[in-house]
Amino acid sequence: MRAAILICPETSHRALAIKSALSNLAYQGVKLFYALSVYLCAGFIFIALQAPAAHAAGPIAHAAPAAETFIQQNIDKGYAILGDTSLTPQKRADNFRALLGGIMDGKRVAVFTLGPYTRGASGPQIDGFSDAFLDFVIAVLQHDISGSPGETLTVTGSVVRAPDDVMVMAKLVGSPRANGAPVNMGFRVRKDAKGADTIVDLQVEGVSMAMAQRSDFSAWLQQHDGDVSGLTRELENRAALFRETDAQARTGSVASSH
Repeated sequence: MRAAILICPETSHRALAIKSALSNLAYQGVKLFYALSVYLCAGFIFIALQAPAAHAAGPIAHAAPAAETFIQQNIDKGYAILGDTSLTPQKRADNFRALLGGIMDGKRVAVFTLGPYTRGASGPQIDGFSDAFLDFVIAVLQHDISGSPGETLTVTGSVVRAPDDVMVMAKLVGSPRANGAPVNMGFRVRKDAKGADTIVDLQVEGVSMAMAQRSDFSAWLQQHDGDVSGLTRELENRAALFRETDAQARTGSVASSH
C-alpha cells in the first residue's frame, strides 16, 4: 500500500504514473519515520531540499557528530519499540507516538503538508488533522516493520548547512520494497524553541518527503473542495485499515502455529 492519497480515475495515465512514482517515494520516507520521524517524517520542512551532495561525491563527512548520534539513537529506539513483541500493539503504538513527539514537531509537519488549505481551516480542524496524520504515520510504520525483517538503517555522515541546519545522511539496507538495494536517506535536523534537536524533514534519494506528501494531499483537497475534515477522515480510515490488516496477519500467524 502507499502512504499517498489516491487521485481520481479521470487523471491521465501519464499523470498517474508520475503521481505513483512520487507516492512510492513518499511511502519509503514515511515508513522510515520510525528513525525519526516520519514519517515519515514527520517528520518534514518548509522548503524543498536539494539532494545531499555527499551522496554523490567522495567520502561522506562527519561534520556534526552530535546530530548523527541524535539520529542513530532514535533509529535504534524506533526499531526496539516496534520490534518488541512483549508489548501489545497498542502499547507499541503509544510508545512510538511518545518517541515521535519527543523528536519532531508533528503539528508543524502536518500543517506544512496542508499547504494553503490551512488558511481556510479552523483551529480544531488543524488539530484533528495533525493528530490523524501522526496516527497514520505510526500505523504505516508498525505495518512495515512487521513485514520487513532484516532491514537496517545506519547513519553514514552529516553536513552542516548553517549554524542551525544539519543534514544527517543514512543508508537503508535490506528493504524488500527496494529489492534489497541500498537506499540513501537524509534527515534534516534543526533546533526547536527549547534549543533541542528536532527532525524537520526526511529525504529519500534526494526527494523531500514533505513536498511529496504536500503534493498528494493538495491533489486530494483540490478534488474534494478543500475539505480538510474529509482528508482527516481519509487518514483515519487508512490507519484503521493498516491496523486491521496487521491484526488479521497476527491471527493467521497464531492459527498456523497450532
